Amino acid sequence: MSAPVIGITSYRESASWGIWRGVEANLVPTDYVRCVQAAGGIPLVVPMLNAADGHAGRIVAQLDGLVIAGGPDVGPDRYGEAPHPATGGVQADRDEWELSLLHHAYERDLPVLGICRGMQLMAVA
Repeated sequence: MSAPVIGITSYRESASWGIWRGVEANLVPTDYVRCVQAAGGIPLVVPMLNAADGHAGRIVAQLDGLVIAGGPDVGPDRYGEAPHPATGGVQADRDEWELSLLHHAYERDLPVLGICRGMQLMAVA
């Protein structure tokens, strides 16, 4: 049996490395990749795309599992609430993209692991 391919969601942030300064990048902490590999999987970092483009289903169809990475707060509008004063860092496009991935994963009965924010997003889905 071949090793399972595990998608790991990434997110867009301004980043700097090498000659690049303040460039928008799709990021995920390397520990996510290392942990999937250490568990016997083949990690595949999934870039954040526009959910309206409809690519989530095609991506999920290629995976054996999905990790929804941690990060900032899920938008309270996603679960019918107003923002709390302590709510911060909401990324509506990320919420929409990862919810699309989750819905396709659930349709396929794909194993999903949510890390911190990812678990919160799973509860919203």
